[in-house]
Amino acid sequence: MDKKVSMLQLMLVLLVVFVFITLTDISLIFGAVLLPFAVYFLVDLKHRSNYHFWLTFISFLIPAVLLLAPDAWLWFVVLYIVAAVVHGTLKKEVSQELTIFYVTSALMLGIIGGLNLLQGLGFIQPLSNIYLDFRNWYMEQIEMYGTLASSTFDADLMRASMDQIFINLPAYVTVISFMLALYTVLMQRVLLKSSSIKLWNYRSFKDWAFPRFILYLFLILFIVSFLTTEGTATQTTIGNLLLVLEWMLYLHGLSFSYFFFKEKNLNMVLSILLLIPLAILRPLTLLIGIFEMIFRLRTLLLMKRK
Repeated sequence: MDKKVSMLQLMLVLLVVFVFITLTDISLIFGAVLLPFAVYFLVDLKHRSNYHFWLTFISFLIPAVLLLAPDAWLWFVVLYIVAAVVHGTLKKEVSQELTIFYVTSALMLGIIGGLNLLQGLGFIQPLSNIYLDFRNWYMEQIEMYGTLASSTFDADLMRASMDQIFINLPAYVTVISFMLALYTVLMQRVLLKSSSIKLWNYRSFKDWAFPRFILYLFLILFIVSFLTTEGTATQTTIGNLLLVLEWMLYLHGLSFSYFFFKEKNLNMVLSILLLIPLAILRPLTLLIGIFEMIFRLRTLLLMKRK
């Protein structure tokens, strides 16, 4: 049942949403930092009154579409989608890990789907055109400052690297969405701690473990990638999937490393300090994740404990 919402609470939510839209329009970094706080106010409002939650959405959507840039109201819509997903997971009492997955999916689909919709409707230029303009400008800047004259600089390699990053843009959006979802969900745990809303079941990072089929899928796609023609849609799709799976294996390796440190009864501070170089040395941590899945090292350590 909806709870009473005061005019002051409603005005505060409207102010927070307005600040989020304004700062996100200035810089996506500002928007990313503010996202958990905006989500918190919207989740609290939806918990009190579903009617007022959607009323604020409609109240902002119409002027946002008419007065703001297309990318600004895209982030506004994504904000409400994330808030609705977070509230839904709280209401259904799902685990925190599953919540992070749902929020990641909402962010990734909202951003990629929204950008495709804006391109299709002609509100923004195709991303390929925007990228080519940026690449040409960047290479011109390098030429202007004489870097291309250096024997150690390979312009073709630079272009190829930039092209590969653009091709893998959906995968990078997914990875960034996960990081933003993790930050948002963990911040909700802090912000909602004193509220009456029941929080998600919590599992320590050391207990995070991806299923073994992730490794099988990674190996299959890795082999298939050598059989595909470069530059085709199939090769691009496989490349994006491989990048996402690599990050999953990386997180699995990082989680297992923390689990191993705890099994050896290392001090909490020392364990975190040891995780820092592993977080930076991504290839090494990726290999740790792969070896753990192959040899089931976590299971062996748990059996040895018994």
